[in-house]
Amino acid sequence: MTRKEIIRSLKGVFPALVTPFNRQGKIEEGLFRENLQKLTGIGLSGFLVAGSTGEAPYLAESERLRLVELAREIVRPPEIVMAGTGLESTEATVRLSREAVARGADALLVLTPNYFKSRMNADALVAHYQAVAGKVKRPVIVYSIPQFTGLHVEPSTIGRLSQIPNVAALKDSSGDFRFLRAVLRQVRPEFPVLTGGALIFYQALRAGAAGAVLGKTNFVPELCLSLYQAFLHGRKKTALEFQERLSLLARAITIPYGVPGVKAALDLSGYGGGFPRAPLAPLGSAARKLVASALREARAGLEF
Repeated sequence: MTRKEIIRSLKGVFPALVTPFNRQGKIEEGLFRENLQKLTGIGLSGFLVAGSTGEAPYLAESERLRLVELAREIVRPPEIVMAGTGLESTEATVRLSREAVARGADALLVLTPNYFKSRMNADALVAHYQAVAGKVKRPVIVYSIPQFTGLHVEPSTIGRLSQIPNVAALKDSSGDFRFLRAVLRQVRPEFPVLTGGALIFYQALRAGAAGAVLGKTNFVPELCLSLYQAFLHGRKKTALEFQERLSLLARAITIPYGVPGVKAALDLSGYGGGFPRAPLAPLGSAARKLVASALREARAGLEF
């Protein structure tokens, strides 16, 4: 795909894919493939590997690259492969991003550097993204998730980032609708903003977001797609109903249990979640029963 085609694809629904591990903490490549094969060709815009739901902080660089290779074997245009390549230093981010492109990544999700967060002011972030975007051949997506990084990027700074050549989009996983709306007022026209907040998916679309990258799409892809399609066709009542079901899953699974909850939901939905990587621990039997109950409630009465 050309760069312009990839940028045009930065809309709709993307799953933030899990990375299944076995008991020993090794990647279960077979489960990863099986999950992806079930999700391709159903209307999703693409797939994110090595994001937060994919336990990126626990992945070696070689493992991130292997996941890109595995995804590229299965994913075909117009679906795209996004790869999480953001590391703490600019040099390391450029190196990993180039390697990801060489292995087939269509777009690069670059997390805001955050260890020295007190020094990550607007000028530092602009310089970082300018350097990365200028040295890779595929579009760069800014990734902001302040609840994990502790770095709260101002909307005006994101506006500046949106002006950088080859910085093509933002994934905002703050879940803060007021912040997202302020960002949409600051970025350049037609700059795609993707939400990572399941609780505000419909609100975000109404405000002008281009779509969403969600962990829950791993196990309820039809629900996420149906919400998006209902919005596109102006079926507000239907979209709000789907939003309520998605919010139920967020409150019952991802908010209390995080990645282990997502993986349990995959196991209970006909996919392969596998084990989380230590120090994350799998859910116990009581929590898995609560996840199963939430899944039944969210799916009640649906035809898909």
